[in-house]
Amino acid sequence: MLPATPNITLGEPFIELAAIDSTNIYAMDLVHKGLALSGSCIRAHFQTQGKGQHGRNWESSAGLNLLCSYILELKQLNPVKIWAPSDQIGFSAAIALGVRSFFEGFAGANTKIKKPNDIYWGDRKAGGILIENLVRGQAWTWSVVGIGINIHQMAFSHEAGNPISLKQITGKNFDLNLLQIELSKQLSNALIDWIKMGEAATLEKFEAQSVIIKS
Repeated sequence: MLPATPNITLGEPFIELAAIDSTNIYAMDLVHKGLALSGSCIRAHFQTQGKGQHGRNWESSAGLNLLCSYILELKQLNPVKIWAPSDQIGFSAAIALGVRSFFEGFAGANTKIKKPNDIYWGDRKAGGILIENLVRGQAWTWSVVGIGINIHQMAFSHEAGNPISLKQITGKNFDLNLLQIELSKQLSNALIDWIKMGEAATLEKFEAQSVIIKS
């Protein structure tokens, strides 16, 4: 029997900040203080300590890109299941698929995932994901999903690698608020698909949308 379709609505409530050290730091602090609401999205116009994979900083000019973190309490997905750290594999794949689907909707099928969870357009990096989880005992209880996506930035430092923005790809300007709504929708749908399809099918889909790119 397939599990019941969960009621997942990421992006509500929405908190918008002018500047913060890191949306992930802010979000995890809410979790630790018992103030977090599952589904919340925190977006900043600028981060002074934007966090990337392996302790690297995420470069972004003020007001040009999507810099956000989503908070999810796992019991909202299934209140009777004991979520284990091993479940994070499928969750991470689902999140990457959701972000890829969002970016593909504007930039086209050249959008792929570079494992474990960077978003690439061709051989250039368009976005990144940093997931931080809270485990209490043997139970995985909360997740903070940090996402940075290059939208309007046209110039990057030499240390940034080989980035690209949505505006560089399309030549268009975008409404960040509307993009945030669409990202929330795609992430919610991806998590619903993960719950319905299961880990194996989610990972198979993840592999099909992933590419190997030499850094």
